[in-house]
Amino acid sequence: VLGMADDMTGFEDFWKSYPRRVAKGDARKAWEKATKREPELLAKCLAALAWQVVQNEWDGGKYTPHPSTYLNQERYDDERALTLDEQASFVSFKAWQAANAHDPETRTVSFDMFRRYQQAQRRAG
Repeated sequence: VLGMADDMTGFEDFWKSYPRRVAKGDARKAWEKATKREPELLAKCLAALAWQVVQNEWDGGKYTPHPSTYLNQERYDDERALTLDEQASFVSFKAWQAANAHDPETRTVSFDMFRRYQQAQRRAG
């Protein structure tokens, strides 16, 4: 019974944080189902919502999924789309990889490492 109370506290925290509060009963059922497969559901949802609520796909709430849909489709596991700056960096990264394909070290450099290097270069002037 205690676990159920904790789950419902988590649900209420999710509900308060979710930008589209409709069909609470359906959302609660989806929450109960989702917490069985995802014990850290609240933390995952809050981390994902931090970037999802500002993305263009949700268009200021116009296309925000119902909370039950969000939970049932495991939208908290969606990957964040790259920003325009990140897209440009990714194109640069791919070009750099192609230009240095002969170097085995190239294969060990991830996009994140490349981005950090670019950012450091910009700061250095």
